[in-house]
Amino acid sequence: MNFTIQGNLSKFNKYGLIYQEPIFVFIFVLNIFFAITATLGNTLILIALQKVSSIHPPTRLFLRCLTVTDFCVGVVVHPLFATSLTQFPSGNEHILSLTVSVFSFTFSGLSFLTSAAISVDRLLALLLGLRYRLVVTLRRVRIAVVCLWFSGILNGLLYSFYSPDVGNSVAFVFTTISVFISVFSYTKIFLKLRQHQFQVQQNAGHEQVNDVRIPLNIERYKKIVYSIAWVQLALFVCYSPIVLYMILRTSRGNTDPGSILLNSALTIAYFNSSLNPILYCWKIRDIRQTVKNTVKHIFNFSG
Repeated sequence: MNFTIQGNLSKFNKYGLIYQEPIFVFIFVLNIFFAITATLGNTLILIALQKVSSIHPPTRLFLRCLTVTDFCVGVVVHPLFATSLTQFPSGNEHILSLTVSVFSFTFSGLSFLTSAAISVDRLLALLLGLRYRLVVTLRRVRIAVVCLWFSGILNGLLYSFYSPDVGNSVAFVFTTISVFISVFSYTKIFLKLRQHQFQVQQNAGHEQVNDVRIPLNIERYKKIVYSIAWVQLALFVCYSPIVLYMILRTSRGNTDPGSILLNSALTIAYFNSSLNPILYCWKIRDIRQTVKNTVKHIFNFSG
């Protein structure tokens, strides 16, 4: 996927604004707003994940990795993208465009790779049972997180310093593999859960004392899986417009990289970083309660 916006920096009016159309002013304001919401929202989620103990530490580390990625989009990508829409001509337009593209490649790739890793983590938790805590250790997850960040950064550097075509190809491969792994993992999870539910119904009334704890564990597992699935679904939905745009661009030849469609698709993709904190609070009760307590503490302290 090519997230470059080089065409944005070639059309200035006398005030230094690239576009006079209201839609581009709206896109600029929207990105500034999303920069604030993504930064504040993911900061609260990071604080909550530090305090919540109901989520297994390796899984919590993966979620923190994804949240840090969203936080970086709010702090870095949104402001740079908005700047590319309002920059005065200075001779550095290509550098700014390249910088936005590099960070977009890095953090977008990280989001897909981390989401795929989380889906595998949840699948292993179901398949391994009691052995999960022995196999999926915090140390191994830390190594996996480092590898994910290295892969994302490497792709950004490939695009910047080696070849945009190579960067596009690597990003496409990473994204395709990540989506395939996620779909496979969740399909396997839902099939296993359905099989377990069928077995519970078949064995109803038999060995009730021995089986009392299983439904409780499965129900707790379901809540975590469904919550993370919502986050991953939002990632796919938000990035679908930019993927469709790139497919159309490839099939129809070069299009204007400063078009309304491209800038709108990029804004929707970046919006995912503001949407995720809302999904965490909506779907995971412990995180929601911790965020509420944190906000109350901040307001009480400031008051």
